[in-house]
Amino acid sequence: MSVVYSEELFPEASKVDIARTKTYLKKFVKMKKALEDFEQNPPETEKQRNEQAKWKRIVRNIERAKEQILQYDVSVVIEYRFIKGNSRAATILRFSSWGCCDKTIDRKIEEGTISIANTLKYLE
Repeated sequence: MSVVYSEELFPEASKVDIARTKTYLKKFVKMKKALEDFEQNPPETEKQRNEQAKWKRIVRNIERAKEQILQYDVSVVIEYRFIKGNSRAATILRFSSWGCCDKTIDRKIEEGTISIANTLKYLE
């Protein structure tokens, strides 16, 4: 007798998941800096400890999800834009040497965001 599973092996992120991932990516550097501060100055309240645990999980999962991006160019753009915390304009300027227009860089950012959202879907 075989068992049929209704869950997908690699689930697709919904629009809500993608929007949440965009928010996480925009706040990534701030969360990472806060975690570094918590290492220097341990949390004093239960609320701070809860935030620290939540941010630690989010940061770790985003870093893992970024490593799962298969296309090298998308991975590099996502790292420069969100992991290193550069602006959209700086990212476009940095990768203009690839011969890509700003719309192409925006598509790579969108592809990377969706890839991270898909990976977060099964990591969480």
